[in-house]
Amino acid sequence: QLRLYLHSELSTSHATHGITPHEDYFQYSSYCTRRLHRLRHSQHVKRDLVHVRLYKSSLSTRIADTTSNNSSSNTAGNKAKKYAYRSIDLTNLPSTTLASHVNYFLEPLYCAERCWAASLALKAQMNSLVGSAADAAIGGGNKKNVSELGGDGLQNPRKDWSVGKFRAQSMKRLKKAVKYAELLETLALSTKPDAGDEEEEAAEASKAKEDAQPEEGMAQPPVDEHTQMEARAYASFMRGNLALEMNQWQTACTQYQMAMQLCEALGQGRIVVASSAAGADSGNGSTSSGNVQQLELFDFFNSRAKNVIAPLLKYCHYELQEKGLSPTEKISFLQSSSSIISDGATTDPSYLQSKLHSLKNETLQTQATSGSSMSQITFREIVVPVETKDLRMALLKIQDLKSEWEEEEKEERGKKKQNDNNTGSSPSSSSSPDDNDGGDDAKFMELLSGYDDAVSLVNKELKQLAALKSGPAVNAKKFQLVNLLGYSKYQKLKLVMGRNEELTNGIIQKCNEGDDDEGMTLKHLEEVAHLYDALLQDARAVASLPGGGSPDDFDGGETTSSSSSAVVVEDEFYLEANANVLRLRSLRCYYLARMHASPLVHKYSEAVALLDQAERLANEALEEIGACDQMENGDALLDILEKVAAEMRGEKCRVLALSYLSKSSSIGSGKCLLQRLHDYNIPSSPKSIAHVPPKLEPMACKPSFFDVALNYVSEYPVDELERAMEEYNGVEAASSGILGWFRRG
Repeated sequence: QLRLYLHSELSTSHATHGITPHEDYFQYSSYCTRRLHRLRHSQHVKRDLVHVRLYKSSLSTRIADTTSNNSSSNTAGNKAKKYAYRSIDLTNLPSTTLASHVNYFLEPLYCAERCWAASLALKAQMNSLVGSAADAAIGGGNKKNVSELGGDGLQNPRKDWSVGKFRAQSMKRLKKAVKYAELLETLALSTKPDAGDEEEEAAEASKAKEDAQPEEGMAQPPVDEHTQMEARAYASFMRGNLALEMNQWQTACTQYQMAMQLCEALGQGRIVVASSAAGADSGNGSTSSGNVQQLELFDFFNSRAKNVIAPLLKYCHYELQEKGLSPTEKISFLQSSSSIISDGATTDPSYLQSKLHSLKNETLQTQATSGSSMSQITFREIVVPVETKDLRMALLKIQDLKSEWEEEEKEERGKKKQNDNNTGSSPSSSSSPDDNDGGDDAKFMELLSGYDDAVSLVNKELKQLAALKSGPAVNAKKFQLVNLLGYSKYQKLKLVMGRNEELTNGIIQKCNEGDDDEGMTLKHLEEVAHLYDALLQDARAVASLPGGGSPDDFDGGETTSSSSSAVVVEDEFYLEANANVLRLRSLRCYYLARMHASPLVHKYSEAVALLDQAERLANEALEEIGACDQMENGDALLDILEKVAAEMRGEKCRVLALSYLSKSSSIGSGKCLLQRLHDYNIPSSPKSIAHVPPKLEPMACKPSFFDVALNYVSEYPVDELERAMEEYNGVEAASSGILGWFRRG
C-alpha cells in the first residue's frame, strides 16, 4: 500500500507558488495546470490519464465514451480519431493498478486545487472591481461599469462580465473542486479487484454468500489508513468551503467538524505510529529521522485543526445564531475568529475581515446617525458640539482604532515582560526601542490617517464658510470648527509626541542599565538629540494651535488651518504648552552638550556654553511646570527634570576638567586625575579623570582585625584536625628512607 502525505504536499506548493505569502491564486492555478501536464504524461500512467482516444482501450476510459466512439468511428479520419478527446473515469481502474503509482492520486488532487484557486482568483477579481467602482462613484467624475474599470481592452476576456457572472463562475469552479476532492476520496477507499478476479468471484458467488468470513483474494485499498484519513479530511474541508460560500451553515458546520476531527486524530499520531511500528523494529539507522518527521506531521495537523478549520467552524456557528447577537458582540466575535487565522490557511482569509469591516461600518454609521456617541468634545475647557454626521463618524472611527492600538501595545508589553522574567534579564537589556515598531506599526499609521481624515473634513467645512459674510451665526459656526480643528491636531500631535518620548526614554534607560561601562556613545547621543528635536517641533506646533477663548472674542478671521494669523489665547492650555517647550529645549541643549563633549568631538568650550543654557532653561521650565496645577503628569515631569538638572551640574564640572586637560600636554604616567592631584605631570589622554569603578588595592591586615574576627569563629573541630594530622604523619613516615619515594601514592 502507498503512503502519501497530501497536506504536506499542498503546504509546500502553497508556500512556493504564491498562496501563502502573496495570496496570488492566479499564479497558483497556472502552476497546477503545468503540474497536471507533467503528472499525466509520466511514462507509467500516460495510458490511463491522458485524454486522447489513442488510449481508448485503457480501463480508465468511460464506458459511455467507448460506445460513442464505436458508433462514430466511420465519420472521422484516422488522425482525428487518434487525438480526439476521450472521457476518463479513474474509478474503473482496479486497486492494484492505483497502488502502482502515486500520480493516480496526485492528478485528482491538483485538479481540485486548480479549480479551488481559479474560484478564489475570480472572487478576488470581483471584489477588486467592486471596490474600484465604489471609489469611482464616491470620487465623482465619470461613472463607469464594473467591467470597464478592470478591463484591459480586447485582451481582457472578462471585460464585459457583471458581478453576477463572476459569482456564478466562481461557484462553478468551486463545485468542480469538490467533485475532484470526492474522486480522490473514492480512489483512496477503492477495493475494486482485477478483471481476472472478477470472473473468479462471479463463479464462486454462491459460495461467498454462504461463507461468513471474507474471501482471502479480496482486493485491498491502494493506500494505507493514514492516506485515507488525509483524503477524507481534504474532501470534507472542500465540501465545507462550498457550503460556506452557498450560506448553508448547517452543512458547513458538519463538514468542518468532520475535517477537524480527522486532523486532530492525525495530529495525535495514532495512525502514523501504528503503521510505522514494523519499520521501527527492522533495526535501520533511519528510525530517528523518521520519528522527527512524524513529530513535524503531528504539529502540522494540530496547527491546521486549530488555526485553519476551527475559526471557520466557529464562524459557521456564529452565523447560525447571528440573529440573537448584538452588533458589538458580532464585532468582538469576528475579531477573535479572524485574529487566529494563520498565514498557511487554505481558504480566503479576507472573508472574515470583509465581514468584520462591513459590520464596523454599519455600527459606526448607526452611532453617528443617532448622535448618541461623540456628540461633543472638550478642548481648552470649551465644550464643542459635533453637528455633522461625517465628522462624528470619523471621530468614532478614531476612538475604535485608538482602543485597538492600545490593546495590542499592552499585549506586546505583557509578552516582553513575561519573556524577560523567563530569561532573567532586565527589560532594558533584552529589548530595544525599535522592538515597538513591529506589529503595531500598521495600527499606529492607520490611527494617524484617521486624524488626518478628521482634519481634512474640518478644513473642508471651513473653506465653505470662508466665503460667507461675518455675523453672529457664521462666527459661532466658525468658532466651533476652529476648536474642532485644534482638537484633532492636538490629539494627533499628542499621540506622536508620546511615542517619540517613549523611544527616547527607552534609549536612555538601555544605555544607563547596560552591562558595558561605556554608557551613551556618540551614536546614542545623536539619536536622542534628533528625537528631542522632533519633539520640540511638535511641542511648538501644539503651542500655536488654534482655538480657545470665547465666541464673543472670536472675530471670524481664523478660518484657515495655518497658525500664522491665529490670535494667541493665553489660557491654561497655552501655559502648559510653553512649559513643555522649555522642558524639551533644556533636554535638547543638554544632550547636544554631551555630544560636543564626547571624546570623538571634544569641543569643550561649546559644550560648556550649551550646559549653561540647558541649566538656565531647566530652571525656567521647573518654575513654569510648577505653576501649572492641572498639567498632565506634571509631578513626574518635575522629578525627571530635577534629576537631569543635577546631572547637568556634574556634567559641567566634568567638561571643565576635560577642557583644562585638553589644553595641557604631558608625557607623564597613565594615572587618572584623581590619583595625581598634587603631581605636576599630566597624562596625554584627557579622557581619564577617575577610574569608575575604583581599582582594587592591596591592604595590610592589622592585628585588631583578627581579634574582632575571633569573636565570630566557632569551636575548632579538634577530632577531625587530629585525624588529619595522624594521616599526614603516617604518609610522611612511610615515605621516608631510601625507597620512600617509590612508596608515595
